[in-house]
Amino acid sequence: METTPAGNKKLTLEDKLALVKTKKDSISHITVDETKCLKCQNKPCLTICPSKTYEEINGKIVVNYENCLECGTCRVACTDGAIDWQNPRGKFGVAFING
Repeated sequence: METTPAGNKKLTLEDKLALVKTKKDSISHITVDETKCLKCQNKPCLTICPSKTYEEINGKIVVNYENCLECGTCRVACTDGAIDWQNPRGKFGVAFING
């Protein structure tokens, strides 16, 4: 187990993601245009998302919107415009807390 110079346990990405507080919605705030995805060679959404919101199953991009950290990186990385990302509905999504 790695530790910081102060002797504290160094958190893995998975440890850090487990600390994020969210209120899950039953409706996705992300849609993907599969016709554009099929033409995409690099599929940056599969590697750029820190929370692994996107995965490829049987050649199709599947959105695990519950994992979304609302950082917007996918919108920037998808140069084909296949990802339509909207803010989650009111009272849903990530709860950002200072401190």
